[in-house]
Amino acid sequence: MSRRQHPRGRVLAVCAAGALAVTGIGACGSDGDDVPPQSSKRLNVEKFRQAVRPIGASGPQCPLPFDVAAATAKIHLDGPVAPGDPAADGSEGWSDDDAKAHDLRSDLSAMQRSNGVEVTCRYKVGTVEIHVDTWAARRGPAINPALPVIQRDAGVSVGTLSDFATRMTKIAPQQVVPVGEGGVAVVRLNVDGPGEAVLFVSAETLAPDRIATLASTFAKQLD
Repeated sequence: MSRRQHPRGRVLAVCAAGALAVTGIGACGSDGDDVPPQSSKRLNVEKFRQAVRPIGASGPQCPLPFDVAAATAKIHLDGPVAPGDPAADGSEGWSDDDAKAHDLRSDLSAMQRSNGVEVTCRYKVGTVEIHVDTWAARRGPAINPALPVIQRDAGVSVGTLSDFATRMTKIAPQQVVPVGEGGVAVVRLNVDGPGEAVLFVSAETLAPDRIATLASTFAKQLD
């Protein structure tokens, strides 16, 4: 099923703990029009949190410096690049109560347990819709709170998802990991400062190898 048919609030919660981070503001094309200058591209969880906080459910632009035109050129995807609708949405959750964060019976959300941040940036290249999700966490693995969304987009079983999550904790940054049959590709990011971050790409009409190339390219753009 299309990810557009599965609101975030309805996905199955699989794990708890994680989130992500960055600096700067994002561009759609290679020229980077209207993109404020940035001091660093590499993700920083706290700076990313500040960038995502005002976005909410409908942001006017992605708060990450992705060059979508350059990335899609690598997979020979033709067509003009435009923001999706909405261009971005994100959220952040914070809790300084470590004991409560590690208590699975507490009422904290997965985002709060991880001191995390997430943002989805959407693009349309010709007729192809591309979603780039970034998750960062100050506490625990960044992949954990992202698992329900990855499961939804990849359409995999809980068992497959568990094996994938275990593998993600052992890989080096910038290594691409496909999920299931390759409908989603995930990359662990290098981070500036404390915390962890992951990025994953999904595009329903693209072949797995092209999605993996996009994920790798976007990750390198943040390094």
